[in-house]
Amino acid sequence: METGEVLGGCFCGEIRFRARARPISQATCHCASCRRAAGAQAVAWVTFPAGSFTVEQGEPVGYHAPNGAVWSFCPRCGTTLTYQHEQRPGEVDVTTGSLDDPEAFPPTRDVNLDEKVSWVQALPRAPQLEE
Repeated sequence: METGEVLGGCFCGEIRFRARARPISQATCHCASCRRAAGAQAVAWVTFPAGSFTVEQGEPVGYHAPNGAVWSFCPRCGTTLTYQHEQRPGEVDVTTGSLDDPEAFPPTRDVNLDEKVSWVQALPRAPQLEE
């Protein structure tokens, strides 16, 4: 992997993507929307400048949520790939688990802790921010 280049894709391999910038942030989101979209207790995200992110193989499908967010998924295997919101038009959140090297991007903070399920532990040393 080249410096400043991040690769990833879905579970079945139909979708492949690339980000050509360093992350803006790395966070674990505890909101109910993330839980529902991913089928998990929380979702780790890496945020990149939107202009640096390209899908290089396949065609993700989008879900336009009532809150102004657009989620993207693999149409074949259902992997949750990205999240974009009209309030942050210059950013794209990418699921950390869909990255080829998720170990390189550990979350540095938790967001939406007011929606966290009770049995999930927040990061012990990270700033606990609400978004």
